[in-house]
Amino acid sequence: MDQLSQVIDKVSHDSAEHDPEISRVIQAGLNNMLDELIEDCGDIVGAMVSGADGIAWADRLRPELDRHRFAAMSSALLALADNLMRETNDGTPRNVMVESDAGNIFIMHAGDSLLLTVFTRAEANLGMPLAHARKTAEEIGALVIET
Repeated sequence: MDQLSQVIDKVSHDSAEHDPEISRVIQAGLNNMLDELIEDCGDIVGAMVSGADGIAWADRLRPELDRHRFAAMSSALLALADNLMRETNDGTPRNVMVESDAGNIFIMHAGDSLLLTVFTRAEANLGMPLAHARKTAEEIGALVIET
Protein backbone atom coordinates (compact mmCIF):
# COMPACT_ATOMS: atom_id res chain seq x y z
CA MET A 1 0.00 0.00 0.00
CA ASP A 2 2.87 2.40 0.66
CA GLN A 3 4.02 2.16 -2.96
CA LEU A 4 0.53 2.84 -4.29
CA SER A 5 0.19 5.81 -1.97
CA GLN A 6 3.54 7.15 -3.19
CA VAL A 7 2.44 6.85 -6.83
CA ILE A 8 -0.83 8.65 -6.08
CA ASP A 9 1.09 11.37 -4.22
CA LYS A 10 3.44 11.81 -7.19
CA VAL A 11 0.66 12.00 -9.80
CA SER A 12 -1.46 14.35 -7.70
CA HIS A 13 1.58 16.57 -7.03
CA ASP A 14 2.38 16.71 -10.75
CA SER A 15 -1.27 17.49 -11.47
CA ALA A 16 -1.26 20.35 -8.97
CA GLU A 17 1.87 21.83 -10.55
CA HIS A 18 0.69 21.41 -14.14
CA ASP A 19 -3.03 22.13 -14.20
CA PRO A 20 -4.06 21.73 -17.83
CA GLU A 21 -4.52 24.80 -19.94
CA ILE A 22 -8.13 24.15 -20.86
CA SER A 23 -9.91 26.60 -23.11
CA ARG A 24 -12.33 28.87 -21.31
CA VAL A 25 -15.20 27.48 -23.38
CA ILE A 26 -14.49 23.88 -22.36
CA GLN A 27 -13.88 24.87 -18.72
CA ALA A 28 -17.16 26.82 -18.55
CA GLY A 29 -19.04 23.98 -20.22
CA LEU A 30 -17.65 21.37 -17.83
CA ASN A 31 -18.45 23.51 -14.80
CA ASN A 32 -22.01 24.05 -16.04
CA MET A 33 -22.47 20.32 -16.63
CA LEU A 34 -21.28 19.47 -13.12
CA ASP A 35 -23.56 22.13 -11.63
CA GLU A 36 -26.55 20.76 -13.56
CA LEU A 37 -25.71 17.18 -12.60
CA ILE A 38 -25.71 18.04 -8.89
CA GLU A 39 -28.82 20.24 -9.16
CA ASP A 40 -30.79 17.65 -11.18
CA CYS A 41 -30.13 14.73 -8.83
CA GLY A 42 -30.41 15.36 -5.11
CA ASP A 43 -28.52 12.16 -4.30
CA ILE A 44 -25.35 13.47 -5.98
CA VAL A 45 -23.22 15.51 -3.58
CA GLY A 46 -20.10 16.07 -5.69
CA ALA A 47 -18.50 15.40 -9.05
CA MET A 48 -15.33 15.94 -11.00
CA VAL A 49 -14.00 15.62 -14.53
CA SER A 50 -10.43 14.51 -14.98
CA GLY A 51 -8.18 13.19 -17.68
CA ALA A 52 -7.25 9.57 -18.09
CA ASP A 53 -3.76 10.79 -17.16
CA GLY A 54 -4.96 11.78 -13.67
CA ILE A 55 -5.11 15.53 -14.28
CA ALA A 56 -8.12 17.34 -12.73
CA TRP A 57 -10.11 19.46 -15.23
CA ALA A 58 -13.21 20.60 -13.32
CA ASP A 59 -14.78 19.75 -9.99
CA ARG A 60 -17.56 20.34 -7.55
CA LEU A 61 -16.08 18.69 -4.46
CA ARG A 62 -16.20 19.41 -0.76
CA PRO A 63 -13.43 21.89 0.11
CA GLU A 64 -11.51 19.40 2.24
CA LEU A 65 -11.09 16.97 -0.68
CA ASP A 66 -7.93 17.31 -2.77
CA ARG A 67 -9.05 17.42 -6.41
CA HIS A 68 -5.63 16.31 -7.64
CA ARG A 69 -5.54 13.21 -5.42
CA PHE A 70 -9.07 12.24 -6.44
CA ALA A 71 -8.26 12.72 -10.12
CA ALA A 72 -5.21 10.47 -9.78
CA MET A 73 -7.08 7.81 -7.81
CA SER A 74 -10.08 7.87 -10.16
CA SER A 75 -7.83 7.46 -13.16
CA ALA A 76 -6.00 4.56 -11.53
CA LEU A 77 -9.23 2.74 -10.58
CA LEU A 78 -10.78 3.08 -14.02
CA ALA A 79 -7.52 2.03 -15.70
CA LEU A 80 -7.46 -1.10 -13.53
CA ALA A 81 -11.07 -1.87 -14.46
CA ASP A 82 -10.21 -1.38 -18.15
CA ASN A 83 -7.31 -3.82 -17.81
CA LEU A 84 -9.45 -6.38 -15.97
CA MET A 85 -12.04 -6.31 -18.72
CA ARG A 86 -9.40 -6.41 -21.47
CA GLU A 87 -7.78 -9.48 -19.87
CA THR A 88 -11.10 -11.31 -19.77
CA ASN A 89 -12.17 -10.12 -23.26
CA ASP A 90 -15.39 -8.81 -21.73
CA GLY A 91 -15.46 -5.35 -23.32
CA THR A 92 -15.06 -1.95 -21.70
CA PRO A 93 -16.38 -1.26 -18.21
CA ARG A 94 -19.34 1.10 -18.10
CA ASN A 95 -18.44 2.29 -14.63
CA VAL A 96 -16.64 1.42 -11.42
CA MET A 97 -18.59 1.77 -8.20
CA VAL A 98 -17.19 2.05 -4.69
CA GLU A 99 -19.85 1.67 -2.00
CA SER A 100 -19.37 2.54 1.66
CA ASP A 101 -21.44 3.29 4.74
CA ALA A 102 -20.88 7.03 4.22
CA GLY A 103 -21.48 7.30 0.48
CA ASN A 104 -20.81 5.94 -2.98
CA ILE A 105 -18.46 6.86 -5.80
CA PHE A 106 -19.00 6.14 -9.51
CA ILE A 107 -16.17 6.48 -12.01
CA MET A 108 -16.86 6.25 -15.75
CA HIS A 109 -15.42 7.18 -19.12
CA ALA A 110 -16.54 10.54 -20.53
CA GLY A 111 -15.36 10.40 -24.12
CA ASP A 112 -12.01 8.98 -25.16
CA SER A 113 -9.66 10.76 -22.78
CA LEU A 114 -11.75 12.04 -19.87
CA LEU A 115 -13.56 10.46 -16.98
CA LEU A 116 -16.34 11.50 -14.66
CA THR A 117 -16.26 10.78 -10.93
CA VAL A 118 -19.54 11.19 -9.05
CA PHE A 119 -20.10 11.15 -5.27
CA THR A 120 -23.50 10.21 -3.82
CA ARG A 121 -25.15 10.10 -0.43
CA ALA A 122 -25.02 6.71 1.31
CA GLU A 123 -28.80 6.27 1.23
CA ALA A 124 -29.07 7.14 -2.47
CA ASN A 125 -31.21 5.05 -4.80
CA LEU A 126 -28.25 4.22 -7.05
CA GLY A 127 -30.23 3.98 -10.29
CA MET A 128 -31.03 7.69 -10.52
CA PRO A 129 -27.51 9.05 -9.85
CA LEU A 130 -26.05 6.47 -12.21
CA ALA A 131 -28.49 7.43 -14.99
CA HIS A 132 -27.74 11.14 -14.50
CA ALA A 133 -24.00 10.46 -14.42
CA ARG A 134 -24.06 8.43 -17.64
CA LYS A 135 -26.01 11.18 -19.42
CA THR A 136 -23.52 13.80 -18.21
CA ALA A 137 -20.56 11.61 -19.24
CA GLU A 138 -22.00 11.44 -22.78
CA GLU A 139 -22.44 15.22 -22.82
CA ILE A 140 -18.86 15.72 -21.63
CA GLY A 141 -17.57 13.47 -24.40
CA ALA A 142 -19.58 15.41 -26.97
CA LEU A 143 -18.40 18.80 -25.62
CA VAL A 144 -14.76 17.86 -25.91
CA ILE A 145 -15.23 16.47 -29.43
CA GLU A 146 -17.07 19.59 -30.62
CA THR A 147 -14.51 22.09 -29.34
